Amino acid sequence: MRIAIDVSAADKAERTGIGKYVRSLVECLAAIDGENTYFLCHRLSRLRRWKHFLRTPKPNFRGKLLQEPFHPFFLRRLDVFHGPDARLPRFTTAKTVVTIHDVASLVSDEYADAKFRRMKIDRYRDLLDRASCIITNSESTRRDMVRLLDAPPEKVRTVPMGVPEEFRPCGPQEQAAVRSRYGLDKDFLLFVGAITRRKNIRRLLAAFREVSKARDVVLILAGRPGYGAAEELAPIGELGLKDRVRLLGYVAEADLPALYSSAKLFLFPSLYEGFGIPVLEAMACGTPVVTSDCSSLPEVAGGAALLVDPSDIHAIAEAALRLLDDEPLRQDLAARGIERAKQFSWMRTARETLEIYKSLCGT
Repeated sequence: MRIAIDVSAADKAERTGIGKYVRSLVECLAAIDGENTYFLCHRLSRLRRWKHFLRTPKPNFRGKLLQEPFHPFFLRRLDVFHGPDARLPRFTTAKTVVTIHDVASLVSDEYADAKFRRMKIDRYRDLLDRASCIITNSESTRRDMVRLLDAPPEKVRTVPMGVPEEFRPCGPQEQAAVRSRYGLDKDFLLFVGAITRRKNIRRLLAAFREVSKARDVVLILAGRPGYGAAEELAPIGELGLKDRVRLLGYVAEADLPALYSSAKLFLFPSLYEGFGIPVLEAMACGTPVVTSDCSSLPEVAGGAALLVDPSDIHAIAEAALRLLDDEPLRQDLAARGIERAKQFSWMRTARETLEIYKSLCGT
């Protein structure tokens, strides 16, 4: 087969979310498939980032530039085109696969402005019409696609994401090095993810205020600011938490395992997730997790985390305090989390994705 993958989402120095997915998918496909020919397509708008282009030394993987409305000759000779960031070229005779990671903008109008929401709805409906197969990362998102967009159930396949092997419990020396690098000298609770309205940061901060009254801990927020960040972070000043909350911004992936391992617990009361990679990363590192009882998060946690109603500030705080006080429970959740995370690997993601390519081509 001749397979093209739009890897533009990974063409950056600091990869998060979808960029991690694209990179990991390609690296694992390269490890397991030496038979088929792959074209790694970079959109021309990413050319200024050429230093960060996703590449692999495998001879059956080749780089290509892609720019609509122009369609290079190689597109006409493809068997499969995969758009892992909810985009497909307009004209191709190949079977088309598209990954839709979440439909947050359809679930609530609070997570995006009206213009962005309308653009997403139009794009999803267009992809439903044109894609041969749609991949979602969770059964939760698959159900949302069917419910909100009338997607044909047989056209939508679930392929979970994974966690790299580097995410594992780190020893005292690794933890100390990361603590020193970021100036973390107190016990801390951790959140990792974009600082957006959907991540429920306002309620997390309000819950942490209750926790901080009872325990001498700080809250670390690791992630870039996104939609609604200013409003979400406002409680830091309003609730008098300036000395108790640290904003680290983007944290390099190499530092994340030790950061997770150093945390007393991981708090992720998101209002909606298509998958929730940070929950999986934290569990893989043996960090006890408190997360939401909605969207894909119970599916990912699989009984290895404390689940709470993300709209209930007191429930978030009570779960955090319970974990801080109950060492046997902390140890139990840490052990269960490590075992749960082992069920998700990027190799599995690659194998199941390759099977979809093959099924579409009848091989």
